[in-house]
Amino acid sequence: MIIRALSIIKTILLSIIKLTKSYIFISSVFLILLVLSVFFFRDFVFSFAGSSERKLIYSALAMAVFSIIWGASNLIYVIIKKKKVDLSKNKDKREKPKTPDLSYLNEFERGFNQALQTISRNWAAKGSRRNGKNLYALPWFVVLGSPSSGKTSLIVESNLKFPLAHLFSQEDAKHVQPTKDVDCWVTDEAVLFDVAGQFVEHVNGKQSDTHETHYAGLWRRFLKLLRDNRPRRPINGVVLCLDLSELISLSSQERNTKAALIHARLSEMTEVLGTRYTVHVVLTKFDLIDGFHEFIGCLPTAERAKPFGFTFDLHSGRDQDKWLDEFNAAFAKLLENLNHTTVDRISDIRSAHKRRQLYLFTREMAGLSTILGGFLGKALHQDKFSTAPHIRGIFFSSARQEAIPTNPVLQATSQKYEIAPPILPIHSGPSKQYFSSALFDQVVFKEAGLAGDNIKIERAKRFALIGSGLAASLLYVGFFSAYWMGYESNRTRADQVVDITESFEELLQQGPAQNSNASGQNYIRSLGALTSASDIFGNYRSRNWLMSQLELYQGHKIGPEVEKAYVDMLARYFLPEVAAYVRDEIAKLGENETGRDSNERLEALRVYLMLGDASRRNELLVKAWMEQKWQEQFEGDLKLQKALRDHLVFAIETAGLEAALDKDLVETSQRDLREVPRDLRLYRNIEQVSDRQLASSVNFRNDIGPAYNIVFDGTRSSSGNDQPIGVKEFFTKDAYLDYFVKMNDGLSVVAVEDAWVADERDTVEYSQADLKEFRRKIVSRYATNYISSWNTALNRLEITDFRNLDHAVDILETLTGPDRPLNRLINRVKSETEIYEGKLIELNAEQAVDSDLPFDIYREQGLRVRRAFSNLNGLVEAEEGEKAYLEDLDAALNTLYEYLKDIRQAGERSGEVALARAKARIDLQGEDPIYTLKRIGVDLPSPLNRFFAKLADQSWKVLLQEAKKELQRSWNEEIYADYNLNYAQLYPFNKQAEQEIPLEEFESFFGPGGKIETFYKKNLIVFVDEATGEPKTIDGRHLAIEKDFQDNLKIILDLRRSYFNSEGLIGVEYNIQPVALAAKLRRAVMNIEGQIISYSHGPRRPIRVIWPNVLTNEAESSLSVFPAGRGRPHTVTFKGPWSGFRLLDFATTKGFDSNGALIEFSFDGQKATYSLLHKGASSLARKQPLSGLILPAKM
Repeated sequence: MIIRALSIIKTILLSIIKLTKSYIFISSVFLILLVLSVFFFRDFVFSFAGSSERKLIYSALAMAVFSIIWGASNLIYVIIKKKKVDLSKNKDKREKPKTPDLSYLNEFERGFNQALQTISRNWAAKGSRRNGKNLYALPWFVVLGSPSSGKTSLIVESNLKFPLAHLFSQEDAKHVQPTKDVDCWVTDEAVLFDVAGQFVEHVNGKQSDTHETHYAGLWRRFLKLLRDNRPRRPINGVVLCLDLSELISLSSQERNTKAALIHARLSEMTEVLGTRYTVHVVLTKFDLIDGFHEFIGCLPTAERAKPFGFTFDLHSGRDQDKWLDEFNAAFAKLLENLNHTTVDRISDIRSAHKRRQLYLFTREMAGLSTILGGFLGKALHQDKFSTAPHIRGIFFSSARQEAIPTNPVLQATSQKYEIAPPILPIHSGPSKQYFSSALFDQVVFKEAGLAGDNIKIERAKRFALIGSGLAASLLYVGFFSAYWMGYESNRTRADQVVDITESFEELLQQGPAQNSNASGQNYIRSLGALTSASDIFGNYRSRNWLMSQLELYQGHKIGPEVEKAYVDMLARYFLPEVAAYVRDEIAKLGENETGRDSNERLEALRVYLMLGDASRRNELLVKAWMEQKWQEQFEGDLKLQKALRDHLVFAIETAGLEAALDKDLVETSQRDLREVPRDLRLYRNIEQVSDRQLASSVNFRNDIGPAYNIVFDGTRSSSGNDQPIGVKEFFTKDAYLDYFVKMNDGLSVVAVEDAWVADERDTVEYSQADLKEFRRKIVSRYATNYISSWNTALNRLEITDFRNLDHAVDILETLTGPDRPLNRLINRVKSETEIYEGKLIELNAEQAVDSDLPFDIYREQGLRVRRAFSNLNGLVEAEEGEKAYLEDLDAALNTLYEYLKDIRQAGERSGEVALARAKARIDLQGEDPIYTLKRIGVDLPSPLNRFFAKLADQSWKVLLQEAKKELQRSWNEEIYADYNLNYAQLYPFNKQAEQEIPLEEFESFFGPGGKIETFYKKNLIVFVDEATGEPKTIDGRHLAIEKDFQDNLKIILDLRRSYFNSEGLIGVEYNIQPVALAAKLRRAVMNIEGQIISYSHGPRRPIRVIWPNVLTNEAESSLSVFPAGRGRPHTVTFKGPWSGFRLLDFATTKGFDSNGALIEFSFDGQKATYSLLHKGASSLARKQPLSGLILPAKM
């Protein structure tokens, strides 16, 4: 579908292109232009006519005459073109080479054309004049079929009249001769083309022989002749003749081959002719079916003349194969009628042989259903690549009875049993016409109108006709529509102007919005209304007169009136408000000492004076100043800013309006400004002019290149705005030499403007000496500001902070790489600050000692600038054969780069290397490129001194960061993970745990020389002040250890004093003293690893206990209480090296006193109380440092 649609679009476009190149199209366009010219310029062309009505009549007559001439010229052109085409065709035919095949084809074509000429000359439609060129008056049919299929017999035996038989040598039509190529049979109702059977049975392809190639060429030429001579509808239908006896006798493979050939010919006809035609299938030689004559004998004479067969319904393009479904039903109906006829007639037949033959005929007919259905389905089916014709019906005929009949049933039986088929007798009577005499008249010719026209030709003609008519209609309609639209458009626009004018008057009556800081926006709505009214008709000054007349343009009448009102509005309201705003700015700046003589007030006064004096106005200065103020006042409102700017531009440039000024304010401001030294005022004037004329500033980002964004940290502007760091163009070498020097030398012009602004024109007149002194002071001030601007810009540059080790290496690699950003920076500073060469001035020997040196003020101040940056510029200078000092600095940077790069390249060991180098730097061991860089930077000029100090500091920062990462990793893997995996769930860290930590492992982990102490002394002690426990500060930075980690580590280290003695061995000594025993208990005996504390309500004395007392897992601790009577004692027992602590944990701590902790054991409500005293330190019962001990995870 898509390909077909694209093909259609392509055809349409090609047709349009062809149409635009045609004489008819060009002449039509010319006619339209001529008609338009006559219509619009009728007043000039027909000026002699007098009244406008007569001019209109003359113009209408002229247009009618032009149209008649146009039609006649096109008719003559078509006739001449047709003759040229015919001459060209004849010339091509004469010039073609006369090869044998081509000669035959040309002969065939000539014969065909002669036949058509004969038809055109001699045929006349009934009731009409003779028309020799009307080839469409009669329908054309092509009769196709295999050789000897009875095509010609069918034509001549159909009772058709051949009025032109004598012209085609067909007088003896009954004597049938084999068709040579194509015979043309002209009847009163149609033209029949009898095509030789070889045309149908040729095979296309490379394997075809010469004979088949010959007929293939004739077939193609025949189709081309049909298409060329009757392009709209080449044919109306095809009569397909099939020899029924041959079809029965063929094998299945042979029938398929014949069906394919017929399908190929029909497809070629559809493709070449481009039309959908009808197909009537005629099964000839019906008489050769055995029993036919007995069947005919049963029919009345009238029935024998009627067509014998059936037709199909007419279907649309997609349903062309539905005739196959109808075929089975129709053939079954035919057989049913045949059987009824046989039954009705068989009783009248006395001969048994004839009755048998009649019955056998019906069976033979029934057997034909499968053969015919399969053959016709293959020959006439609709494929996906071509359009199928209309299959209209299938008919049987017998034009002559001349051959030997065949019996399909007996023939199939003989083949099955391999016996000779019987020989049937030939018909001996005269030949008669059966079922053929009315076939053409009653069936074929009546459906001639079902054929479609050639799709391409009809589409092209239809498109050309519709296109031409549509183009002409569109042009005519477009002209009048444009005329009417122009009238309506101008009337609508005029109405819009009236509406806007009314709204404008309403806005004026309402008055302006009250705004204390108005700068023109109070009247923006009113001005916008007038602007929109002016925009409705556009710029009437630039309109072409002719186009204005054609469009009935009214802008020339309305535009000036609107513009007059707009200018009046600007002069009376807008410009005075703008001037008032500038006046208020001047007044505000004059309210304090700082702004009274500032540059801002001087610039505002200059703008104010220019608003009131168009002769001295600098439009660019006024626009720039007001645009800056509007941007500050209406930030984010682009529409309002643009509207204000457009109104201001029209007021001061187009209209040249002037605003009334406040003379008192002007005089006051001028008096204040006159107090400013004249040289300062003149310098300000020069700098302000430069700001407007010099737009390209020095941008360090552009000078340094991509390395800028890697090395430097944006801006260090005090305002916080992210603006590029640089120096304005006024303070560059080119501006110094090419701009400032010229401006300063032409100071008289600047002085005149300054005198105008300060109102000193009438009171001050500068001498040359005055101007010379001014120049000296101005250049000195300029040099000072020059130096200050560059120092300020350089001081804003700052090395970016190092985020991590990778970032640090990247920055150092950029600094030492081929981009060399520091070198670029210094070279740019050098190029802009070395304005003059610092060479000595050679004096003439005859020159007087007291004479002036040949030294001008510009060189003097330029060298002053050079001296200010000589230290920085000297870093890139070198004597011949020596290297610049900046290369030594690069070497120091490169050493630091290699130093940090080695750490990064260590891979998984990078943290270990960083930790080792951090320790070495603190211990002042090995090389220290960080210190070297810092020390070198101390003596460097600004800003390199800051750069090197920052680089050293940031390098030390990332080194400590990497060292901490390594410490964190080591702590997590060696200490934290070991404790949490192996010990945290054991007793005494978890009081509920059944398992206990072995004393040996407790000692190796927490004791002196254990894991924790080893880690601390090996890794942390170098970074920590042992006296305070706080991190040491080295070169302004320290290892970032969290306070929580420090506190927890101190607690863990203190375990050495709590659980280990001075010799580093595990051991705890404490005293236990009985305090009280319940009255119902007579005795309590405590056993802590073999150390007995017995109490029986007697004197109380402390007993010293040592832990551990038994260095095996067989240690046992228990408490037994004995009742006063004979009751059994209560005992609680714990085993293991920590059994003593478990026994104490079994008790309840009741409180603390000066002697220690009071612990209480309870047995069925009976209590025994003891006092626990720790020797030499605070009570372990009070602190319980091991219970729930948690090692910090994050350092």
